[in-house]
Amino acid sequence: MSAYDEARLLAVTGRVAEARSTLDAVLAAEPAHLGALLLKAGLLLEDRDVEAALALYRRAAAEWDGSSEALNGLARCLHALGRDPEALTLAERARDLLREPANALQAAAVYLTLVWCLREMRRYREALAAAEEGLERCPDAVLAHWAGVVEEDLAEAERERC
Repeated sequence: MSAYDEARLLAVTGRVAEARSTLDAVLAAEPAHLGALLLKAGLLLEDRDVEAALALYRRAAAEWDGSSEALNGLARCLHALGRDPEALTLAERARDLLREPANALQAAAVYLTLVWCLREMRRYREALAAAEEGLERCPDAVLAHWAGVVEEDLAEAERERC
């Protein structure tokens, strides 16, 4: 098992301190390791160390400019900070990168980020369209759930308008 895989296992089993230590070793040996950068950034974001997480997500996006996963990670971090217009721009770029076969597995995550950003900006019709586009591309239960949430938001917004 690689050190990175070990760090992933440690993280999902709740041994976060050990995961961080292992990730630090991975990044010391390979500073541009995409998985390690994203996993460490995600752990930092969960701990609300937003500035450190943002720095790692920016680093991953810079090192891996053709990676929808890296751009989407940065977009999600910005979304968590309430910077949805900036996050949306990055998520749209990540969606464009889904055309590349190496990025195809990121489709559900990217569309989910698009939906979250658009929903937060109260652009419900666009959020619903993004969810439907994503579901056509890759059926996903979480994305389907959020499509339902956005449909409810849209209906509520229309009731308020009347």
